Amino acid sequence: MVNHNVMADKAIKEHLQEHFKGKEYFTRNELFDFYRKFEPLKETTFRWRLFNLKENKIIRSLTKDIFTFNSLPDYYPEVTNENKELISLLLKQFSDLKLSIWSTQILNEFLLHIPGNKFTVLEVEKDALEPVFHYLQDTNIKDIFLEPTEKEMALYVNDKTNAIILKKLITKSPLQRIDYVPTITLEKLIVDIYSDKKLFEAFQGSELVRIINNAFKKYAINTTTLLNYANRRSKRDDMEAYLMQKTDLPKTIFND
Repeated sequence: MVNHNVMADKAIKEHLQEHFKGKEYFTRNELFDFYRKFEPLKETTFRWRLFNLKENKIIRSLTKDIFTFNSLPDYYPEVTNENKELISLLLKQFSDLKLSIWSTQILNEFLLHIPGNKFTVLEVEKDALEPVFHYLQDTNIKDIFLEPTEKEMALYVNDKTNAIILKKLITKSPLQRIDYVPTITLEKLIVDIYSDKKLFEAFQGSELVRIINNAFKKYAINTTTLLNYANRRSKRDDMEAYLMQKTDLPKTIFND
C-alpha cells in the first residue's frame, strides 16, 4: 500500500495523470475513488487531500465537484498607472471605500477587432456613487460619467479616448488585488460584459463568444465562481444557457 507521504510528494501529479489519462476533466467522486485505492480514506481526510492538491496547484476547480489539471495560468490584468493614481486619490479621501477599477484595454488580448477607444470602469459601493462622482469632479478629473444611459454612451462617451465610467459595485463581486489595487477577475469580467450589454456594446455578439472562448483557453477560470456571481446579478440561468449554447466550453462542467 502506498502511504500518504508517498502520495503527497511531487509524484502525485504523475499518479493522477496516469490514472486519468485521456480525461480532460474528472469528478470529485472519481478522485475519491482514486485515493481509496491507496488508503482507507475518510471523507474528512479526503477534503484535506483535495485542499492540498489545489493549494499546490496540481489540480484546479472548474466547478465545485469537477476538476482538471492545473495546466493554465491564473489571470492578472494590467493595472495602468493612471488607474493606480486614481485609486490612490480616492482612498485618501474615502479610506474604507469598497471599489474596483479596470480598463477595457485588457480585453484586447481576447479580441479579433480592437476598438479604437477604451474606457475605465470604476465601481464603488452604492452609497458612495454620488460622493465619489462629485469628489472626482471637484478634483478636475475629466470625462467621468455616472452610470451613463445608452443614449449618453452614444452621445458623450463613445467618442472619448479614455472616459471613466462610474457604476455600482455588486456586493461580493469576485475581485483580486494587483499592486494593492482592487481589480477585476475573469469570472467577473465575463459576467459583467454579458450582463451590461449597453455599456459593453462593442464587445457583444461574436466578440463576446470570442472573449469567453479565448479566456477559457488561456487562463484558469472557476465556473462555480462565475455562475455564483451571475446569480448575484440575477443572470445565472441566462448565463449558463449562453455558455452552453454559444461557446466551446464542455457541457459536462454544467452538470455539477
